[in-house]
Amino acid sequence: MDLLLGPESPLAQELPAFAPRPGQLEMARLVDKALRQEVPLIVEAGTGTGKTLAYLVPGLLSGLKLIVSTGTRTLQDQISHKELPLLQRTAAPHLSWAVLKGRGNYLCRRRYLAFAQQPELGLPQAAGGLARLAQWLESTNSGDLDEVRGQELSEALLMEVTANSEQCLGSRCPQRERCHLLEARRRAAAADVVVVNHHLFLADLVLRAGGFGEALPRYQAVIFDEAHLLPEAATQAFGASVGQPRLALLQRDLLRESPRLPEIAAAGGACEAAGRRLFNRLRRLLGPEGRAAPLTALQLSELAPAGAELGQALSELAEVLPHDQEECEALAGRAQALARDLSAASQPVAGHSVAWVQGQRGGVALHLSPVEVGPHLEAALYSQMGRLVFTSATLAPLGDLEPFRQRLGLPVETRTAVVPSPFDPASQALLYVPRRMPPPASPEFPAAVARQVQELLARSHGRAFVLFTSHRNLEAVASLLDGRLPYQVLVQGQAPRLELLKRFVAQSPSVLLATASFWQGVDVPGPALSAVIVDKLPFAPPDDPLVAARCQRLEAEGLSGFAHLMLPEAILSLKQGLGRLLRTPEDRGLLAVLDVRLLTKNYGRRFLKALAPVPLTHDLAEVARFFAAEPGR
Repeated sequence: MDLLLGPESPLAQELPAFAPRPGQLEMARLVDKALRQEVPLIVEAGTGTGKTLAYLVPGLLSGLKLIVSTGTRTLQDQISHKELPLLQRTAAPHLSWAVLKGRGNYLCRRRYLAFAQQPELGLPQAAGGLARLAQWLESTNSGDLDEVRGQELSEALLMEVTANSEQCLGSRCPQRERCHLLEARRRAAAADVVVVNHHLFLADLVLRAGGFGEALPRYQAVIFDEAHLLPEAATQAFGASVGQPRLALLQRDLLRESPRLPEIAAAGGACEAAGRRLFNRLRRLLGPEGRAAPLTALQLSELAPAGAELGQALSELAEVLPHDQEECEALAGRAQALARDLSAASQPVAGHSVAWVQGQRGGVALHLSPVEVGPHLEAALYSQMGRLVFTSATLAPLGDLEPFRQRLGLPVETRTAVVPSPFDPASQALLYVPRRMPPPASPEFPAAVARQVQELLARSHGRAFVLFTSHRNLEAVASLLDGRLPYQVLVQGQAPRLELLKRFVAQSPSVLLATASFWQGVDVPGPALSAVIVDKLPFAPPDDPLVAARCQRLEAEGLSGFAHLMLPEAILSLKQGLGRLLRTPEDRGLLAVLDVRLLTKNYGRRFLKALAPVPLTHDLAEVARFFAAEPGR
């Protein structure tokens, strides 16, 4: 391992700029020890550490069947297209790996053929997209729709030609021998390393725990990169959800795949009517401006009759569907699963789970989510395996990894380490906070943000992400800036996320306006991204159902929900913004926070300490000098 990452590394043959990194070697030794001793490890590795190779090298040397789980598709592609091929060429010629994605990423030939025969039942305008898919199917080896995503193919069309776990016929499928998902799973079973995302890994845990099979091959060790995204992914995986789009998809498949018999039509109509009544009631329970809202025991009891009506209608639909046809049997199973999830989502356990309603594309949804994911992960994962590594550039708000360990419910013997970044933020970055701004809740705040953004962009020459904590502020500031900036301005929602990022890099200087969650997994090294401007400190909304439930739980234990949950999460989020700017030792960048609470509130010092040693300024002239000092200026 020291040879592979040390001064005489064969990696230098492929990477002329390769140089040993003390932090990388330190992390590799920690990972090696954790895998050998079967003790979980949490390691925060600052940007520039080279953490991917720091865990891949000891992982490969261990000889174990290795799962690498990422939070974003960007990192999944980087590992499979860059790091693993590099190691194969230089150090491990017999290394094999596979990328395995969720089933919704692969074209289902059965559903594609059914849809191509009756497109008018779903999307009458889909003819052009179907022709593009037919052309692609002649050449693809993987069936991975990422190969054609965005090429005149709407997300609605892609939903029609993929199969989720409920729609898949499994061993009864007439296209089983040509199934792209099964082929991907066969490659994964034979590979030394399997690269997945958190959602697929957790879905596999849920399947195994329920005795419903498995989505992944057997493995001996797991490394979670971008582990800061794992708690949210686990919250989704261990919950239940019933939404209008799911019911609507069942209705469409019922029309396409079942016999057109009067009793089936009547049962399907009863489901549609009962669903409409339930979801109309749920819609009235959304929070202000359509925000997600928790459901009280009284509200759930008032919803119970409508929920029972839909559950009964789904059960009756399952009964009337003929069970001697594969498609109909699968539809019956989906109706029963929907009824089970509806029942589960309507019965939260006080202190352990929360029921909540959320507006979503295509309607409204009822969710049940665990307040804590630790007990679920303990039962499904920790009790089965100790070779677990959790890493990210941002896990510890102020160098303390204990909150992250507790959030995931990892055992107390879990080892922790913080490996600092080799970058020099004191010279590479600048933090700007204006002294005078309206309070974030003030009606004057959006106009003040727009003015500050114009001033800052004039000094950074565009090349910026402007990130907002709410869609409302995003829309208000975008409207105020419309036509007033001499750069290409991209706004979240104008095009798919990946398309916006491609345009941002290809047509520099550009400015991208988006919500704060947009920066997850974004990697724009070099001068194309030189400023990140944040309108407010990125606190989670206190009325968010899960945030509120977790704060209540902490306060029941005598702890402050704000100090122990909301503040650390906001600090980590802001640190991620800084991490977007500094991707290489040559990168320079400005982080601007247009929220005076950073200066006026006691907790502001916690943010400033977490961002140290980045120098702080309140002076736009200092910002101008910072950018004037860029090489080439």
